Amino acid sequence: MTSWPSALRVLAALALAVVHGCTASDGVDQEGVARTTGRLVIVGGGLQADNSAVYQSIVDARAGDGPLCVLPTASADPTASMERAVEVLTGYGGVDSAKGILISTEDPSQAQEPSVVAEMATCSGFYFTGGSQSRVVDVFLPGGDTTEAYRALWQRWQEGAVVSGSSAGAAMMSRVMIAGGSSADAVTHGVAAEGDGDGVHIREGMGFFEFGMLDQHFLARGRIGRLLVSVLGEDSPQIGLGIDENTALVVDGDSAWVVGASGVVVVDGRFAQRTEPHRGSGLRVTLAGAGDLIDLRTFAVQKGRAKIPVPVTEASVELPADPFARWAFLHLMVDLAASSTREATFALSGATLRVVEDEGFSASMTGPAGGVEGTPTDFSAGPFTVDLLEPGSLRRQTKRPVSGKGPG
Repeated sequence: MTSWPSALRVLAALALAVVHGCTASDGVDQEGVARTTGRLVIVGGGLQADNSAVYQSIVDARAGDGPLCVLPTASADPTASMERAVEVLTGYGGVDSAKGILISTEDPSQAQEPSVVAEMATCSGFYFTGGSQSRVVDVFLPGGDTTEAYRALWQRWQEGAVVSGSSAGAAMMSRVMIAGGSSADAVTHGVAAEGDGDGVHIREGMGFFEFGMLDQHFLARGRIGRLLVSVLGEDSPQIGLGIDENTALVVDGDSAWVVGASGVVVVDGRFAQRTEPHRGSGLRVTLAGAGDLIDLRTFAVQKGRAKIPVPVTEASVELPADPFARWAFLHLMVDLAASSTREATFALSGATLRVVEDEGFSASMTGPAGGVEGTPTDFSAGPFTVDLLEPGSLRRQTKRPVSGKGPG
């Protein structure tokens, strides 16, 4: 992976000072003057127009009287994408509350255009549409150089404007960004060495989210494999957060919460034992459901007060043939949580994956049905311990003790 551009590194240092130096979102600028960064609303893609919880999280966090500005830079059809997003956001914010700013790969020079930059300075917030996250970085930070549009965007966020985005508009938020690749390719090949190589692709992102890597369409598209491999990477952050479809991670300072239809998977590789390239044991995985809080300093998950424990039965667990198939990992977590079975092992191409309920495991919900894919509403579960090892390695491992399942 190429080194992080120096200009972006300076901006990230400022961001770290903001989120770690003071409580909540309070921070100080280079002159020591107190200020507040804006909210981040990071949507895992597939956002439905009727998802009021997510859209209100964006609209309610605007700063100033200006419009919420839609940036369709990631899209292959930026004009159409921009118009759709403006229409939906206007429905929540009111007449003239949203407008588009057409910065795209079709005319990347717009990112240096003074009139465009002046327009961005008036925005009360920003919404990045889906598409390809690399398009966003290539236009706003071409070759690692900061454009005037990027500086305007960063400045407004420092002044309190909300920065939001869905799908590619979510992935681009982190300092180190997952740019592509499937779970199967990641497990087989690891982190891609070059831009078009096999494996999971990692590159520099936009730098708004400093607490780890972000992934999207997460449970819907079975992306747990590529996030496990990503956090095991030698030069990668050791924390990853996978946001599911029609769901958002809402970030204020060093606190975050989950809103929407599904959940956010926290993959913690800080204490994992790396055994081979893109192999390791002891990764800690937790699913935070809607209504849960995540402490971004410790990555502890506090479950919503209205939740109740998931009942445990003696039923056996029918393992999916492919743990990276659509929704398979979500169903696996639900089935393990509801069963006396505490462990699942999968033989993959060139690897073995094991998922075990860890010490202190619990699972909770607000109701037994009504969640995505027929799962419990607002389902939360964890922690799990996950091992991704070479075939046969598990036979040489000492099995961890697992306590009884605790309350939700």
